[in-house]
Amino acid sequence: MSDDEQRVISPRVEKVVDFYGDNIPAAQDEAGKVFVPLRQLCDNIGVDFSGQRQRIGRDPVLSTKLQQVEMHAGDGRLLVLMCLPIEMIPGWLFGIASSRTKPELQEKLNRYRADCYDVLWNAFKDDILPALPPATGLTSAQQTLEMIRVMEHLAEQQVMMEARFAGVEGRQGTLENFMRGFIQDTRGRLSALELRLDPTAVITEEQAAALAIAVKTLAYELEERGKVGTYQSGYARVYSELYRRYEVKTYKNLRRERYDAAMAWLREWYDEV
Repeated sequence: MSDDEQRVISPRVEKVVDFYGDNIPAAQDEAGKVFVPLRQLCDNIGVDFSGQRQRIGRDPVLSTKLQQVEMHAGDGRLLVLMCLPIEMIPGWLFGIASSRTKPELQEKLNRYRADCYDVLWNAFKDDILPALPPATGLTSAQQTLEMIRVMEHLAEQQVMMEARFAGVEGRQGTLENFMRGFIQDTRGRLSALELRLDPTAVITEEQAAALAIAVKTLAYELEERGKVGTYQSGYARVYSELYRRYEVKTYKNLRRERYDAAMAWLREWYDEV
């Protein structure tokens, strides 16, 4: 990690999220980014924290996302915990080999893979996005007004974050990284806003199931053909590319008009393998 990545974040909000009976602590910083302690996740799904910490250290993407965050323990003590941002949780989970978990915990691992991101996001989304009225009945003018309000909210956050970088002459690389992160976060928030304004825009449950099967089939073939890295699963490779290509944080948020293209892309990749 760089010196900048080694800084310790003091969060604005801390929550403990219930996930099928498991407690998952999470924290949100001033920029609205949500972090989850790695050790707690490892304990919940029964995998070795030290081994996972080493695996993340070898991953060229995940290793750059680890962040130290101050969080309060159940007894009130203030701890500095190694955390991942929630958008990295699916990629990390799909990189865990099922053989590394106890047989009785493999179903739990799959549950975390399927739903953990959505549950954590739902716990914090109202802190990130201003509350909106129900989508039903909104006129186009009302939708535009709500979009303007959200953009104003995001602009205020940007001003606040830019203030933290005042006087950083000679740290151009740090500032550029910061701005790239802000742009990515803004895109994610606007995508979430669009879904709230028009919840019918995303793929149906049936389409989501078909997409998941296509991903599973391709992931299995990649692993059988040795087309993944030593520390990467087929699932992690396919899902990370899917999320990057279609700019979503979960496949269930894929827009309906892009469903056919996504399925065609998966079929082409499978044929190439």
